[in-house]
Amino acid sequence: MKYFKKDIGVNGAEATFYLQQPNKEIDINRKSPVMIIVPGGAYMWTSWREEEPIALEFLGKGFSCVVAQYATEGLEFFDGKHDYSKEPVSAFPNPLVDLAKTIAYTREHADEWSLDVNSINVIGFSAGGNLTAQLGVYWNTDWLEKLVQKPRAEYQPNTICLSYGAPHMAMSPEKDRYKQTKKMAGPNMIDYATLGNDQSEKRAKLVNMVDTVTKDVPPTFIWHTMEDPYVPVASALKFAAQLEEKMVPFELHIYQKGKHGLALADLRTDSKKDRSQSNEQAASWKRLYLGWLTENKLIHLF
Repeated sequence: MKYFKKDIGVNGAEATFYLQQPNKEIDINRKSPVMIIVPGGAYMWTSWREEEPIALEFLGKGFSCVVAQYATEGLEFFDGKHDYSKEPVSAFPNPLVDLAKTIAYTREHADEWSLDVNSINVIGFSAGGNLTAQLGVYWNTDWLEKLVQKPRAEYQPNTICLSYGAPHMAMSPEKDRYKQTKKMAGPNMIDYATLGNDQSEKRAKLVNMVDTVTKDVPPTFIWHTMEDPYVPVASALKFAAQLEEKMVPFELHIYQKGKHGLALADLRTDSKKDRSQSNEQAASWKRLYLGWLTENKLIHLF
């Protein structure tokens, strides 16, 4: 395995690479599929539970993995004691540009790192799921290409996966569900982290992936839990309905049990004393996701 970190852009974003290395004992010409991992954290920070443990899981399945740590202010900034007149580095569209640049950098080195350029798969968790949905919707737009300053084909995702993703992220009537996050810094911090100081309806619509799906969205895998208290399951259902309307191939799995932030849904990513982030049923998402990728010939590992 080849492991290294790379600074991305000018706002403090970073990408961490976990790369397969071909071996002549098996196949020196083998090219590995890529998993781009986009962690959550309400755009306030990025959660380690949705970074390295996810990378190691998929590295063990034959993927080369890249953790896209888009720039945030960090959780400590949202203690209510800082200057919130400044524009946060996490304000839209900065994280989207960071993610697109990370993917472009990865594709540019595909030959050097023995990567399959036709299997760039992006998986996002919670707010990272919102960002992944943004990429799926906006990758083929002129305005994003201008900001990234790379040809859009360089950061085009071949598939996306929304893991308890938050298609409706900002200025939401459902935001009361974010009770625990709001305790950190008051009721407007998520909107501030997501949108910055311009929280106009126009900007909110740009980050809320509601009624935005187009035929350009790549094949999509979605998993969610009905009991999620922070990101209502209805958001996953609405996004899936839009995919169906546009005839975008997708697979949707809704688990009855399970809190928000399950990550791997087992002890490796369980931070709770009551082990409430472990759920054997929901943990099957990994097997189902790999099965979907394989069945649709999006990866060639089995």
